[in-house]
Amino acid sequence: MIAAVAAGGWLCALGVLLWGLALSRRLELVAMAEHELRAPLGALALAAESCARRPGRITAMALETQLERAQLGLADLTAARSGDRTPARVRSLDARALAARTAAGWRATGAKVRFDWRAGGARIDADGRRVSQALGNLVSNAIEHGGGSVEVRGVRREGRLRIELSDAGPGFSGRPAPGRGRGLAIAARAVEEAGGRLEIASSDSGSVVAVELPLADGA
Repeated sequence: MIAAVAAGGWLCALGVLLWGLALSRRLELVAMAEHELRAPLGALALAAESCARRPGRITAMALETQLERAQLGLADLTAARSGDRTPARVRSLDARALAARTAAGWRATGAKVRFDWRAGGARIDADGRRVSQALGNLVSNAIEHGGGSVEVRGVRREGRLRIELSDAGPGFSGRPAPGRGRGLAIAARAVEEAGGRLEIASSDSGSVVAVELPLADGA
């Protein structure tokens, strides 16, 4: 009898632990989705302010970039209710066009974002929404925490595509600034899902965050 009660207690405790882990994952997914709703909506508000000051500055491309990111955040929020994320949609993508859209989307807010592409007609096989999500978070972080001026540069290195985002901020020494850690985590996950990796380098003159992705066959 005692053994049966003890076994029942352990099973109950295990059930509570598993429930707690599932709830924790669900809450983290919700928090990430909420972040991905707030960020593009904030960017759109800044773009509207910039347009009011300088009519004609905002472009359809800038609006589309931020709205797509908000739509993905909303889809992730819906999927988070069941502890999931939006399923991936892998396509063959023009990497230059993807990066250029991200830069244009943030430039429309009045931010100083320079675009320098030296990777030619690079193509990648990935979910364009997730890659845009990663780049959007990295540009946003660089603008907010890196001194306000950002350069987005595309190069090829050892048969892979490397998209570098550089700023003149204080770097990543110590703990990330509030709000920066979640954006970096979202970006890193999105890049890993595309088969790539995220690299961070800091110095006295600023930081360089690089998104390294495998090129599509024949790219």
